[in-house]
Amino acid sequence: MFFSHRENTTSTLGRMVLLIWLFVVLIITSSYTASLTSMLTVQQLNSPIKGVDTLISSSGRIGFQVGSFAENYMIDELNIARSRLVALGSPQEYATALQNGTVSAIVDERPYVDLFLSDYCKFAIRGQEFTRCGWGFAFPRDSPLAVDMSTAILGLSETGELQRIHDRWLSKSNCSSPHGSQSGDSEQLNVHSFWGMFLVCGIACLVALFIHFVKVVRNFIKHKPEEEEKDIPSPESSRLKKLQTFLAYIDEKEEESKRRFKRKRSSLSMNANSSISSRQI
Repeated sequence: MFFSHRENTTSTLGRMVLLIWLFVVLIITSSYTASLTSMLTVQQLNSPIKGVDTLISSSGRIGFQVGSFAENYMIDELNIARSRLVALGSPQEYATALQNGTVSAIVDERPYVDLFLSDYCKFAIRGQEFTRCGWGFAFPRDSPLAVDMSTAILGLSETGELQRIHDRWLSKSNCSSPHGSQSGDSEQLNVHSFWGMFLVCGIACLVALFIHFVKVVRNFIKHKPEEEEKDIPSPESSRLKKLQTFLAYIDEKEEESKRRFKRKRSSLSMNANSSISSRQI
């Protein structure tokens, strides 16, 4: 990173731009390394709970929603001791209990779980659903609304509107909400994360380029009268001729700067060699 450039910087403006650019590259490289390490580490962190079987065989406590049928279902059907069950009343309590280790897992109805995961993206569903119990609409016998409701639900399901409604309200696109940030979720790094550094670097480069251009134009204006004294100015000189003269002046100054730098470097090396020789004597 620090030795990829081949041109030597001789001006103060060039060193300033190079220093800012190296700082930006260092920050980006460090952020990329940290993000990659974090992703590789998170992928290796697996929960010991793989499904309902490992949940039953484990000794960890299990959370459930207050008033849910999950309590009686786990006690009567899954033979889980009542002492292992912890009643929780809100999604905030769900997240707090999972984070501080009060419960190893939470058993709840799928709609509530999807709603919880739409805000708290740090957690995930483990295993398959182990009950076919669901939600439905109850109508009196022979009610005309039952047919209309069933037809409407089938129509929404066939057109995909039902899935779009689910994705709109229960997808993990809401993870940027305050609840998601409280649960420890962090936004992924992208170009927008570094817009401040790129802005500072761009402004510094533009300012340095503007100052350098002003200095070159100023020196060219000072140099131009000397050339006009040598050469009789032609009233028919075009703007293209002036531009060519300006570019030739820039090339001349660049070559002169390179020669000056080479002479300086050779003189420094000669002084270093002479000092080494004197020490050997």
